[in-house]
Amino acid sequence: MDQIAQMFSKIKNAANAGKKETKVSYSKLSLAVLEILKKENFIESFAEIKDANKKYPAGITVKLKYKNKDEATFQNLRKVSTPGKRVYLKASRINQIFRGKTVIVSTSQGLMSGADARKKGLGGELIGEVV
Repeated sequence: MDQIAQMFSKIKNAANAGKKETKVSYSKLSLAVLEILKKENFIESFAEIKDANKKYPAGITVKLKYKNKDEATFQNLRKVSTPGKRVYLKASRINQIFRGKTVIVSTSQGLMSGADARKKGLGGELIGEVV
């Protein structure tokens, strides 16, 4: 299964269950996506789970953010571009297609939100969307 899609599923399921935090597998791509979600105020925080015996962290703990006691700050996390079907957009098309949604775009300057990519005039692969 795609690693980002799996991470989105774990976060969504934890939010639907009303949990305060969840654990996801570690990767640099996951860290970059979580950084965007934190910057856009969809999650509260995240931290690497250190393991003294291993070179890389064992995983990432994600603290979820809620509007009310049981309502998450997002309604849905969705992976748009999949390994079987890649979706690419020009900078001018990002806001036209995804109005009112936060999108995560992989550009030549790294991962960034759709609004940041549009400001910088960068297009790229559409990783996911948050509603």
